[in-house]
Amino acid sequence: MYSANYILFILHILSIFTTASYARPTRKLNIQDLKEDLMAQPWIGPPYSDSNLEEEDKKVFEKTLQGVELGAKLPDRGLFNTGLYKLDKDYKNHKASEIVVKCMRQNDNKAWGEVKALKAVGYFIDSGMLLVAKNGQHKDSKPTPVILMRRIPGDIPPNTPLWTKGRTQLLHDIKAKAKEEVITWAVDKKVLVSDFNIENIHIVLTAEDTLESVFVLDFGWPGVYTVLTVDREKVAAWFDKQWKEFLPLTL
Repeated sequence: MYSANYILFILHILSIFTTASYARPTRKLNIQDLKEDLMAQPWIGPPYSDSNLEEEDKKVFEKTLQGVELGAKLPDRGLFNTGLYKLDKDYKNHKASEIVVKCMRQNDNKAWGEVKALKAVGYFIDSGMLLVAKNGQHKDSKPTPVILMRRIPGDIPPNTPLWTKGRTQLLHDIKAKAKEEVITWAVDKKVLVSDFNIENIHIVLTAEDTLESVFVLDFGWPGVYTVLTVDREKVAAWFDKQWKEFLPLTL
């Protein structure tokens, strides 16, 4: 006969397994449900979709975009967008290969906040309304708020040869480079990225299949926060805890 404590322990383990296997993408996770409320730091402000938005921020989709021709639809999609697309031709001073077009579900504070965060880190190119065909049927096209952003090079870690060669070492190396980027954004740009989903990270490898560079992606709600005055040491300490708690839920 098993003890009550043993049964509770088994149920706890099963609940962790269920959460971890279901938690993709992490945008569906409630950050407040983590063991330690890591977002309740005195230097972390409201999300980028909240009170930091000014009237100009709410006008980023008012214009109708001209000269934007959508190409192939990309497989990636988040919780608050309807799809990511390549471009079929260059746009203004940008090559088509340098741009990703993100179609938002709504023209609302979540979309406005994402534009503002992208501007802060230098990834924003343009935004506005665009006729987007539903399911490839142009007769069903409707005006959609879209964001044109810089296309980040590389691929997600699980799609690279280094992942199968040694995942533990690769994650250790990725963490060091991602940490530096997140700290710099927080201190210099006042943008805190907290959604450490493995699929929100791109890595670039050298010709010898060694890690060259790391890029943290996804500036959409609810994982991006404003930052008050803070030093690098405090952000570094927060990053270590957030990475330890959050990343395993996405592996």
